[in-house]
Amino acid sequence: MKGFLITLFLIAILLVIIVIAILYIKTTISNFLEKYFGTRDLKEAIEKSEIENENTPKSLSSMETLSLSSLKKDFPELNINEIKSMAENTITNYLRSISKKKIDDIKNYNDNIKNMVLAKIEALGDNKVSYEDIKYHKTVINRYEKSKSIATLYMASALEYYKKDNKGRKKIQDRFIVEVIYIIDPTSVDENLKLLGLNCPNCGAPITTLGEKYCRYCNTGIKDLVKRTWVINNIKEY
Repeated sequence: MKGFLITLFLIAILLVIIVIAILYIKTTISNFLEKYFGTRDLKEAIEKSEIENENTPKSLSSMETLSLSSLKKDFPELNINEIKSMAENTITNYLRSISKKKIDDIKNYNDNIKNMVLAKIEALGDNKVSYEDIKYHKTVINRYEKSKSIATLYMASALEYYKKDNKGRKKIQDRFIVEVIYIIDPTSVDENLKLLGLNCPNCGAPITTLGEKYCRYCNTGIKDLVKRTWVINNIKEY
């Protein structure tokens, strides 16, 4: 009988410890929720967190100030706002093509982007998805790289849109990196990239020098082609 009472006493103590631990954890969680979400209710906190995620733009890593200094030296005629518009238009066309399940909007892009869209469309199968009300928060230069044959700009964009699929319509905050390249020397780059290079509109000679204003063979002015020398090469969601 004595042993039985001792067992009951130990069980009671254990239950009290468990109840105290549960109350402590519950109080700690409630205090955390109230501090960071303004409520002690977990369900309400989750809903508030989802709303915050839907309305808070994604952060971007930028090296714009440093990159612009180098770009102005290499490409004095370059309008960086045009490059930013190119990047944003590429993202928009990319999303529209997936929505339409057609590559009409990206037919002038290279195979890298076309294949990415086709893979997305194939993954959807019979399902439908649409990206609506696309809005850009910011587009910056993520980084600028230059070799003897290619100059590359990585443009980062933060945007929001409404994604509509079989689960409903939901606001999404997203970000993309768009790779924009300039062929400096078509003779020393990969065969796939050579197709992106420009030629003199008068004599057909390759334009091979950074920021070149005149054709070295026929002296035709080519400075107005500067914005066309930058070509979209790739796109990535991150």
